[in-house]
Amino acid sequence: MRTIITVLILGGLAACAPSGPGAGPAPATDSTPDTAGSDAAWTDGDAAELEGGARPGDDLPEGLPGVFSRSDDSPPVPDAEVTAFTQEVLDFLAEIRYFDYVLYTTHGVDASTGLRDWQFWYNERFRKEGELVTFFHPENPDDGGHNLHIPLSRVLGDALAAALLTEDPAASLAATQLCKGMSASMLGMVHDGQDPLPHLMARNVVAFNHEFTTHDGKRKAVDYSGWFSEYERWNCARFPYEENPEWGLTWVTSMRSKDDVCHLFRLVPSLRYASSRAMDAGLREACGETLTLLEAFAKDIVDSGYRIRTKDRDGVPFMPGFTGDPEVDQQQGDLSSFVHWNALIPGAECNNRRAAELIASHAGGAEDCGTGEPNLYDQAAFEINRYNKRICQYFHLAHLANALVNRDDAAAMRLLEGLEVRMTQDLGLPEAEMQYAPDDHRRNMALFLAQSQAFGYPLTGDEVRLIHTYYRRAVERTRDWPYWDPWDASVPDLEEASYRPPDCATEGEETLCWWRVEDLAQLFETCWSPFTNPSGARYVDCDLVRKAGR
Repeated sequence: MRTIITVLILGGLAACAPSGPGAGPAPATDSTPDTAGSDAAWTDGDAAELEGGARPGDDLPEGLPGVFSRSDDSPPVPDAEVTAFTQEVLDFLAEIRYFDYVLYTTHGVDASTGLRDWQFWYNERFRKEGELVTFFHPENPDDGGHNLHIPLSRVLGDALAAALLTEDPAASLAATQLCKGMSASMLGMVHDGQDPLPHLMARNVVAFNHEFTTHDGKRKAVDYSGWFSEYERWNCARFPYEENPEWGLTWVTSMRSKDDVCHLFRLVPSLRYASSRAMDAGLREACGETLTLLEAFAKDIVDSGYRIRTKDRDGVPFMPGFTGDPEVDQQQGDLSSFVHWNALIPGAECNNRRAAELIASHAGGAEDCGTGEPNLYDQAAFEINRYNKRICQYFHLAHLANALVNRDDAAAMRLLEGLEVRMTQDLGLPEAEMQYAPDDHRRNMALFLAQSQAFGYPLTGDEVRLIHTYYRRAVERTRDWPYWDPWDASVPDLEEASYRPPDCATEGEETLCWWRVEDLAQLFETCWSPFTNPSGARYVDCDLVRKAGR
């Protein structure tokens, strides 16, 4: 197998989205695709067809379609230990006021401006001056916020779950505002009032500087000035759209790669339940719009030959890797394509394509991905760039999640089988082949296990212990982080700092990691999900979680 992989590498296998330019010409499955008709506007009729036809609304599933279990030779985790762990996490989230923190540190456009409001998950810096805290974007002439939809989709999914499960008002407001932020990443890339494509997604958008008050009355300002500059790289470009219909002058970073798309796709089932069943009308409306836009985004991918389109500085849509410039197309490679390697590796990225189809039309199309388990593409892509493993993992999970919510039952049960194969391989990966620090790899696997449990994957006792290790470590390592409330009197004036806590530390020659801040409320998704498998070991006491916020 390694010989075959080496041949592929030498033949110019480009890395997936996070990588740099490919080393050689990348084989495509066809010539420049026929996109006739794909520039047509996404109309109200299209949205109505989804809402009244394909989208099942209150006919959403209430559980798994069948029985899937795994053998478990590991010692069971005592119920008392699970309950103690759960209480520890809930106490921590309450202590740091987690969803208030989410609302404090996300930003976009405030409703006090009179314009459409939204909040988005950025990873920048803040500065306190008396009662005013400014969240600012440092000058960044050729970079900035390329894959922010990964943490955004994760914290949004957990906020949605908390709102649906407990009706916590801070979680509900956070979910509402972040749904609006997700929508803004598409609506912000509308060039002008004549642009017919409101659903193509930017890497990020930023609007204008302004000051306002938070949901609980604190003085807050946002300063995007450091991102008010143009640049162009092989994998993205930043430029202004001066006549955006919603916000006027808006700065856009284009060329949404597929790094984030697997996480976005995994979020879609949660959006479907929230837009149908949330008690809060504002949440239903905001997340319903996000759902409609993401369904249109997925439909555009399918209609464009399974490629993610973007727009240039003039608002003209194009496909990265198919610009007609040989040098540019070689560099962009499979940045935004789900079919780039099909001719070379049959079945490559099948999970990506079928997940897109399920979101776009609520049907899986003619392609059969079987169990969705790793194939030669997964192995080769990981050897080229380590992050590709996580892309492949989460497209598998997104495929499973959307198969479940669309009642594609036979496919879902087979995908669970393949997920067990994938988990076994990835958990058993020798340290020498991990490409991450071993503790970083295991941290990532612990989160993947917990997120997979929410979509039918049963856990073993040892996997529960792995989750507890990295989840509990996050509580221990970040409890005393000084910036959960940037307005707190303990925060010095004029001090500039990141508003995201660390998630790894070097101790001697060892790197220790714990769950990232965007994943701290994962237990809400686990306990809310209708697809959590009762046959597996439980890592969280959901009776306790359901009482939180009530």
